[in-house]
Amino acid sequence: MNYRRWLRLSNLKIIPLGGVRENAKNMYVLEVEDAIFILDCGLAYPEGQQLYGIDAVIPDFTYIEENKEKVAGVFLSHGHDDAIGALPYFLDKFNVPVFGSELTIELAKRFVDDSGLNIHFDNYHVIDEEVEIDFDGTVVRFFRTTHTIPDSMGIAVKTDEGNIVYTGNFKFDQMATEYYRTDLGQISEIGREGVFALLSDSMDAESVTENVPESEVQEEVLKTFQMTKSRIIVVAVASNLLRIQQVLNAASRFNRKVFLTGKTVEAILKIAIDLGKLELMDEDLFVSIDKIDEYEDDQIVILETGSSGEPINSLDHMARGLHNQVNIKKGDLVYIVTSPSSSMEVSVSKTENQVYRAGGTVRAISDNLKATGHATPKDLQWMINL
Repeated sequence: MNYRRWLRLSNLKIIPLGGVRENAKNMYVLEVEDAIFILDCGLAYPEGQQLYGIDAVIPDFTYIEENKEKVAGVFLSHGHDDAIGALPYFLDKFNVPVFGSELTIELAKRFVDDSGLNIHFDNYHVIDEEVEIDFDGTVVRFFRTTHTIPDSMGIAVKTDEGNIVYTGNFKFDQMATEYYRTDLGQISEIGREGVFALLSDSMDAESVTENVPESEVQEEVLKTFQMTKSRIIVVAVASNLLRIQQVLNAASRFNRKVFLTGKTVEAILKIAIDLGKLELMDEDLFVSIDKIDEYEDDQIVILETGSSGEPINSLDHMARGLHNQVNIKKGDLVYIVTSPSSSMEVSVSKTENQVYRAGGTVRAISDNLKATGHATPKDLQWMINL
């Protein structure tokens, strides 16, 4: 389906190819004079009971194919699938430079290498908030934002009409730690120069509840670990490194070992640890899943991240005794630390029922706190004001 909307003024076009009125598949085409700048290149996973046999949905590249000689590059905001997941399919068609922060580029490389496509590409460029790239008078620069993965960046493209600002996924948290901290000063400087268009994350724009600071989420995770004397099966999205960091902190605090159930999360965590973006208080924290019987239940954390961006299906297999590594047993606590999308509500409810049938219990961070990586109304107003 050709999904095209555009805003045109003189020689400027802004065309969303994905991510508008949908969750994920983020991709904008920004056309300035005779140059095209691609902002994110994400995919979406089928949600709920739909699109059987489809592994992923990617943006329609038709317009880019028709104008491929104009493409200056791809600029990535962060390392989640909704921002980098379609990159292998894009690079299979186009040979243009790709720009992103250190962690984002390493995760993008992994995505491309693991895609199964025969892609020989090495035109990656690591940027930070100090970098400005001049494309014949159109300047692209970056600013740090707060999201659920380190090294998230917003992108500002300076044109004759003013700055085009693409926030990527973001929120504001005044207590954010180093790798998650927003650069408010740089955003305000861009604002003072003049902004022609703000392309802003608005997934939570209608939320009636504000996000709590991540420091409160950490305390909630620690409290849950302290109160639990059985195995803890943590359900998370593999690339939600902020939440995984909080889980690892709690595991170290209460002398539990962490068992990973998938190769995807292993690869992502290794990249983050090697780059110093994920910190371990215990160097021997991770233990191979085949060693799990050597530990008491109150020494175990099982980190289940599933596949295709959604761990609920894997949890369902655990609850039904169909998982190929570990299954729910009596006394287990299933701790859901990331919020499934609204389209998964029925699946989540059914899976929780299966967990109870298997003898486990379920607890979710969202039971007590609102903690997402997306801007609420107050965050959006703050960004607009800046």
